[in-house]
Amino acid sequence: MKYLIINTSGKQFCFKPGEWQDIDFIKNASIGNFLFLNKILLYRKPEKMQLGKPFLQTKVLGKVIQECKGKKITVLKTKPKKKYTRVKGHRQLYTRIQIHGFE
Repeated sequence: MKYLIINTSGKQFCFKPGEWQDIDFIKNASIGNFLFLNKILLYRKPEKMQLGKPFLQTKVLGKVIQECKGKKITVLKTKPKKKYTRVKGHRQLYTRIQIHGFE
């Protein structure tokens, strides 16, 4: 089984061939653009495994598939005995990428 573990935006993601992941939103990336990801922690092939110390010296090519929003959360602020209540909603933006540059 082949897979990569990549560090981006302070988080680690496991990528397998043909699968996609939602990472933090990238402003300058539009749908169809390609990104180079260079913080590769681990690269696993069926016959061997490469471990970076802390990163491997290779780059991986990823394609931006979609820009999407996460699940909506509600934030409730209250102050007791003061009749103060505020309800606010938030949806986090994500960039969905798929790895194309490893075999």
